[in-house]
Amino acid sequence: MKSNNPAMLKASVTQYEEELNRAIAEGEAEDAKGQLTLTHHFSDYLEEYNAGVYAREMFIPKGVTAVGKIHRHSHLSFLLKGKIIVTSEFTDRITVEAPQTFPSPAGSKKAVYALEDSILVNVHMTRTPSEEYLDDIEKEVIAKSYTEIGMDEPNIELFRKKD
Repeated sequence: MKSNNPAMLKASVTQYEEELNRAIAEGEAEDAKGQLTLTHHFSDYLEEYNAGVYAREMFIPKGVTAVGKIHRHSHLSFLLKGKIIVTSEFTDRITVEAPQTFPSPAGSKKAVYALEDSILVNVHMTRTPSEEYLDDIEKEVIAKSYTEIGMDEPNIELFRKKD
């Protein structure tokens, strides 16, 4: 579905994630999370900024779909290798080919399908740039819900068939 409506696009990512989880639970699709490889990178803590930088690098094999989390803050994303289809409330369904740098606005949650073996990196500012604080970093950069960051939750009823 093509749409420029952010509410529809946000709902489409949420609906897709729900359908994917249902298909995995019912044995209709393979859970490919084990095929994704995460590598964490950290800069030094900079006193003058009271922060450092955290980069989360994900390898996504060809043919695998990954649905991300809700990001609290705007950040930069880099596709270092490969070709992916990205859908979010901000990007509709676009094809991105490496090398590519793009901003990810606050509140973004992406569904990514790898057309080729791909490496995607998200870079975030953090007050705790160290591997021992990954749980704290996750709380700092990821929201559990859109409401938590002052946004409306997706309305997947937009996709329900009307009688």
